[in-house]
Amino acid sequence: MSGLTNATAFILAGGFGTRLRQVVADRPKALAEILGRPYIYHLLDVLVRHGVRRAVLCTGHMAQVLEDVLGTSYRGVELLYSREEAPLDTAGALRLAFSRHPAELALCINGDSLTDADLSDYLDWFQSRTEAATLLLVPVEDAARYGSVTTDVNGVVRGFSEKGQGGAGWISAGVYLLRPDCLDTVEAGQRASLERDVFPALAERGVLCAYRAKARFLDIGTPESYAAAGRFLLGLPNGVEERPAVFLDRDGTLIAERHYLHEPDGVELLPGVAEGLRRMALLGLPLVLVSNQSGVGRGYFGRGDVERVHGRLLDLLEAQGARLDAMYVCPHAPDQGCACRKPFSGMIERARTELALDPRTSFVIGDKPCDINLGLVVNATTFLVTTGYGAAHASAGDCRPHYVVSGLVEAADIIESILAARASGGAENP
Repeated sequence: MSGLTNATAFILAGGFGTRLRQVVADRPKALAEILGRPYIYHLLDVLVRHGVRRAVLCTGHMAQVLEDVLGTSYRGVELLYSREEAPLDTAGALRLAFSRHPAELALCINGDSLTDADLSDYLDWFQSRTEAATLLLVPVEDAARYGSVTTDVNGVVRGFSEKGQGGAGWISAGVYLLRPDCLDTVEAGQRASLERDVFPALAERGVLCAYRAKARFLDIGTPESYAAAGRFLLGLPNGVEERPAVFLDRDGTLIAERHYLHEPDGVELLPGVAEGLRRMALLGLPLVLVSNQSGVGRGYFGRGDVERVHGRLLDLLEAQGARLDAMYVCPHAPDQGCACRKPFSGMIERARTELALDPRTSFVIGDKPCDINLGLVVNATTFLVTTGYGAAHASAGDCRPHYVVSGLVEAADIIESILAARASGGAENP
């Protein structure tokens, strides 16, 4: 994966998001939440895994909102910006960004699509060729919504089919590798489209190729596809039945308690957390973080600070072979009257809808009464950990969990026994 270390990612995030406006009217579409996190962070996580260390966000509509949230870095990736003052379309926006942030090789990504293709394999294939640019193609059963791309046996693009022509085909996944000079025909400040202007011209010259990846693809640009994005990210099939999950508090449960933590350097995994999460994952349980972060609502720090903390948490977990499947946050202060602040069940209800989860057969783990009460509200099995504030609450007896445990490893032991008892029809309560 080291090849992408030398590539600069350019993310096209300046569109108006017209099709999606009815569900995310108050923010740029790159900040539309999927699995509890703004979409852009899922995309950046993919780039991190492939070794990218520099990314340029091409912004336009609500640019300041996006830039304020993202800041200047995330998980070791330097974040830069190229803001267009008037709409320039995809090629015009990239031409402007290239002039501001030159790169020997540009990995360009549409800001409203998802694919699980191996980008490192894509890069290796392109580096063995001489064309000016390449498209990443994925197969779909019906290409009518997208238009398809035809290539010869050597992977050189020979034509494009217009939208509306049905049937199976290979479509562009919105991920391109461009050499520095491939946009030279686009004048500075000119509005131009990659799809309508640049790529057809390159194909006519025989200098556009395409890489076929047997990968999944989702365009989140419509309300229907946006609603399916969470399950896409986790590889869940359509129609999956509701299943149990583990809902986990953050501070004092997964990481050391810090007063209004908002700096990544303050993230410290508690002992046994990674092992406990690994064991729960092996039981087939989705692992879902649900965290009150009232510091956002109180004005102490921003949502971007929360996400940078979560990025550091992911770094530490991934280094030990552990993961979280979703990360939901309540950003409201206690007096803002929301339905998501624990012990209210809003975060769990969102996860239920996005991930097909059954709260009644699930488990809730935390170190405070609000965590235990959240579990009781949704009829889940509850665990009070004695890390964080848990030992004090256990001594005070001010909440009534089903189990009191030292940490996630002990919780995993009990959960495994409960699941075994359910499978055999036996009793599961302590």
